[in-house]
Amino acid sequence: MSPKTKDDDIFFKEFFGARKETILKLKKLYEKEYFENEELAKKRKVMYLKDFSRLKKYFNLNKGGNVLDIGCGTGDFLSLFGKEWIKYGIEVSDFARAVAKEKGVITDFEIKDNCFDLIIFRGTIQHIPDPIRRIGECYYWLKKGGGIVFLATPNTNSVYYKLFNDLPMLSETRNFLLPSDIMLKQILVNFGFKIKGFEYPYLDTPYASPAKDILYFLLKLLKIKKDIKFPFYKNLMECYAEKPNE
Repeated sequence: MSPKTKDDDIFFKEFFGARKETILKLKKLYEKEYFENEELAKKRKVMYLKDFSRLKKYFNLNKGGNVLDIGCGTGDFLSLFGKEWIKYGIEVSDFARAVAKEKGVITDFEIKDNCFDLIIFRGTIQHIPDPIRRIGECYYWLKKGGGIVFLATPNTNSVYYKLFNDLPMLSETRNFLLPSDIMLKQILVNFGFKIKGFEYPYLDTPYASPAKDILYFLLKLLKIKKDIKFPFYKNLMECYAEKPNE
């Protein structure tokens, strides 16, 4: 079923959180080349497995249901969910959306309240034009007891950001929000979600090289190498929350 409505502007605002003109600008930032870095793709696949493993600590993924990935890319993370899950994705890139469809991700659908058992933002909340409103909408899109998850999300409440006013995964041209664990917790609680937990994966990632990262940290702190970027503890956060059953 197509998500389009009588008015294209209504479609783009409801589905992507912005007018058509804004979305057309964003599409140019996420063309085919954006997804074709082989080295990053290999590390990302390792990270997907680790993210999925932590996700299973907070939610029972064996029972299945409807899962929505907002900013699903080429559908690789959704591919980790078993056949008992119906997989939905929202994606601004035409290229990535086409690849995700080939992997069984439903990208043309009507957004309805009380529809999803799990909603995922994996490294995407900072790239969404209306991030706070989008989180609020997710509360209604979720069934009671449903979960909302933020993975691979930059955390500005970190030593790295406080000292250097930057994070390796931030991109000025793509950021609409500079999230932190404090900010995210406040937003979720105010919309009615119950926080299940935060994680700060660093050592358990394919990006970490503790000895090298500490050296880089000292070099950057001493302004010997100002422009280097590197992984560090608490740069990245995960948040797990749920819509109460009451």
